[in-house]
Amino acid sequence: MEWLALIFSILALALSIWTFRRMGGLAEMKTRVDALSSLGLTEMRKQGDSLSSLGESVRGKAADALDHLGKKVRGEEKAEEKINGEESVKKEERER
Repeated sequence: MEWLALIFSILALALSIWTFRRMGGLAEMKTRVDALSSLGLTEMRKQGDSLSSLGESVRGKAADALDHLGKKVRGEEKAEEKINGEESVKKEERER
């Protein structure tokens, strides 16, 4: 039985080598890989540049929004201090 499995594996190996050579071998595969990698690299660079510019704009917008929110919170705190200050003055006047 082992001999039969060995013969089948050798035949399968020979068939795969024959098919590989018929399809173009290493030279064809190398040209296809080079073509795909050069196309892929340029596309990836373009996408990377667009993503970096998008990231910068999002970061700027987030910074502006947080700055605006901080000013608004500080403004509300100042308004509350004024209201609380006026109430304390009124209480002091009532107590006198």
